[in-house]
Amino acid sequence: MDINKKVDMAINICNNGKYKKERFMSIYPFTTENISAYLDLFDLKDKKLLTVGSSSDQVFNAVLKDCHDITLFDICSFTEEYFYLKYAAIKLMTRDEFFNFFCYKKKLFVNNKKSFRESSFYELLDYLDSIKPEVSFFWKELLKRYRGIHIRKYLFNKEEYEINMLKVMNRYLEDDNAYKLLRDKLDNIDIKFIYDNIFNISDEIKYDNIFLSNIACYYKINDILYLFNKVLNSLNDDGKMLLSYLYDTDVDSEYISGEDEIYNLPLVFNKLPKDIKFYTFIGNSGLRMHDKRMKDSVITYRKVRKI
Repeated sequence: MDINKKVDMAINICNNGKYKKERFMSIYPFTTENISAYLDLFDLKDKKLLTVGSSSDQVFNAVLKDCHDITLFDICSFTEEYFYLKYAAIKLMTRDEFFNFFCYKKKLFVNNKKSFRESSFYELLDYLDSIKPEVSFFWKELLKRYRGIHIRKYLFNKEEYEINMLKVMNRYLEDDNAYKLLRDKLDNIDIKFIYDNIFNISDEIKYDNIFLSNIACYYKINDILYLFNKVLNSLNDDGKMLLSYLYDTDVDSEYISGEDEIYNLPLVFNKLPKDIKFYTFIGNSGLRMHDKRMKDSVITYRKVRKI
């Protein structure tokens, strides 16, 4: 999409203070998944990754695991602009400064009024002028019209966890050493962006790992099965996909009528191949409540090499 069209779309969202007519156009400020809990299920070192995620957290966590060839796909048109804003911040800011700039929610029920502070914003854009001038242009055009805190409030999804949880959910944010290590590894990243529905992505390019986040939540079981088979065509032999992230769910969770069909586990296990894997770990609710019994899960599949 032309950068001027992106600017116009972002202005429209910021003017209206809502994005109902622009579904999926809001940027996720951070992941809503406990990525740290499932990251080690995948062999990412020197592998090729296709991942969803306008927050870019899936990318940064994967880079920390020495994955450098990454394609980020999302319907949200501002994914590249936000990725490079975070990229610049990791390069220039301390971890505490990073939190102070990006986090709107510092603690539960406590908002951060210094989020997207203009002085810090322009320092990042000065850096981006030399490596991604179009990205810098996008943010500068918005800053001509709005305060940084207004952009942060209206262009971004409202779903955000507080800082103490983000440190646990993201390997690259858990301590200063991990954050600094990521800073060094970003020099070797080869990242590409696709703005499209996953059903439209070409299978001509193959990947070693594919992360689909919770996309399956938006579809019925037959569409999920179609999605699974389509994505399988883009997966290398011995490659692995994360078909779905499931919130507040373990293998014994009872399905409640009206929930997304991906949560109907007996139906899912019946429709999908028998060798899909189901992994459970402490979930976001468990992290917040300090209760390890509260679980999230992921459904994964490894594509077996044909002999």
